[in-house]
Order: sequence, then C-alpha cells, then structure tokens
Amino acid sequence: MNLSLLRRALLLTTVALPLSAAWAGEAVRLECVNRGNVLVSFFKYHLSTMKWKNHFQIASGIEKSKTDNGTPYETISFRNGDDLIYFPENERYVLFDAGKQKPERCQVEGEFTYPVVSLPRYDGKAES
Repeated sequence: MNLSLLRRALLLTTVALPLSAAWAGEAVRLECVNRGNVLVSFFKYHLSTMKWKNHFQIASGIEKSKTDNGTPYETISFRNGDDLIYFPENERYVLFDAGKQKPERCQVEGEFTYPVVSLPRYDGKAES
C-alpha cells in the first residue's frame, strides 16, 4: 500500500473523529388521530420508547420488510402490543394500536437529537 495514501487516511481520521458530534439518541414528535401527541425516541442497539399522556412503552428491535409492491418499511413492536410502522421513502408513520384493527396515521410534528449528558463519576462514598 502506498505510504502517502496511508498517512492521508490516518490524518483524515485523526482530524474528522473529534469533529463528529456525540449522539445520545433521536426523537420524533408525532400527532396521531386518536392518541394525540406521541413522542417516539430511538437509541443505540435498536431500543425505542414511546410516550403519550401518562403512558410510556419500550421496544427492542426493528423489523425491516417490504410490502407486496416492494415498498420498504420498518416495524417497531412495543411491549403493550402497539406496532409503529415507518415508511422511510416518504417519512410516513402509521400506528397500530393494540387491540384495534384500524391503523392510525400519524403526522410528524418535529424531530430532534438528544444531547449527550456526562454524569459525575461515582466514587463509592456517600455524601453526608
């Protein structure tokens, strides 16, 4: 391998790495017909949460699939039986409320990234 090319790659990595922003998670605020304002958060390792009114649900994993005509979509299945379907090509969300047959279309109200929070180090000593 060309030594000059290797040096450039190493320099680029050294410069670019500190410039990459820290990422704690992302969220989307949805307005759903029946449920109202819903906050869905996405974290590392495919952990997702969904909050609306006094309710809070978690999900682990995202199932990727395609419709019969080839349109890709992602399904997040929450612990209470709700399924949130996301169509990435047109950024559309559909919520299947557990126990109900009719899906609920949700409108995206906003998106944001959670800031990284640095917690103080715990040294094992309790403060008096």
